[in-house]
Amino acid sequence: MRLHEAQIDVPDALVASLVRSQCPQWAHLPQRRLDHDGTIHRVHLLGDDAVVRVPIIDWAGDEAGDDARRLPVLAAALRPAGIAVPELLFRGEPGEGMPWTWGIWSRLPGRHPQPGDPHDEAAVARGIADALDAVGTVTLDWAPAPDPTFFSRDDGTRDKVVALGSPAALAAWDAARDPGPDEPPQWIHGDLMPGNLLLEGEGASARLTGILDWGASGRGDRGFDLLAAWTCMGAGARALLLDATHATEPQIARARAYAVRKAAWGIEYYERTLPGFAQQLRWALAQVVADYS
Repeated sequence: MRLHEAQIDVPDALVASLVRSQCPQWAHLPQRRLDHDGTIHRVHLLGDDAVVRVPIIDWAGDEAGDDARRLPVLAAALRPAGIAVPELLFRGEPGEGMPWTWGIWSRLPGRHPQPGDPHDEAAVARGIADALDAVGTVTLDWAPAPDPTFFSRDDGTRDKVVALGSPAALAAWDAARDPGPDEPPQWIHGDLMPGNLLLEGEGASARLTGILDWGASGRGDRGFDLLAAWTCMGAGARALLLDATHATEPQIARARAYAVRKAAWGIEYYERTLPGFAQQLRWALAQVVADYS
């Protein structure tokens, strides 16, 4: 099923052809398409230890080229916290019917956290707090991310929020219209959803060991990475994360509004094509509503 009107078709044969023609040393490895792709990439497992990500739409950008610059720096910053990022193994060129660059990354061990599981939520809260401190030391020059102006400009989001039919969601969105005092930008991930986090261990021994998909990252508002407080956890772990990161009230307001924005645009858009992702956005919206109960 197509995710975007303007996307291109990326059949299994195209992915296999790209690997075979540009990195024949890996052509013998078995390939298996994941049951669920990303929102802008077709994703295949390559053997046991690698992942092929091929863009399906032009605004995916040159993620492999960007990752060649940022991932080594981020890996070094996060290593003392025990958190890994994928390694770019190969940057592919356009060809074989693929108009854009693509790539092969290392596959990290672990499982995605389950929002609602108190042990997983606590592990994510502790891990994200450590991760934010670690990436805050990164000085790599980069474009702002995400676009910091969408709270103040009329891009249709408020109408989308109104359409959700939730007074709490609208209150949360409007509360971020006044962004508060300027804060120095720092490196952020920009999209801390459960599918971009990896845990190892079960129960009380669970811990955050990997963060995936840095395509939305850059230098920006630390508050945006507090998104995880609504996308990945309930009230108890949320309080733990916000306390551990010394989050300010303006940061909390912006992070909460960012969760509302993702829900307002994404639930309807992905309802039929990526229902699991739409359900994650509903969870985040429910957490915002709980804040106002």
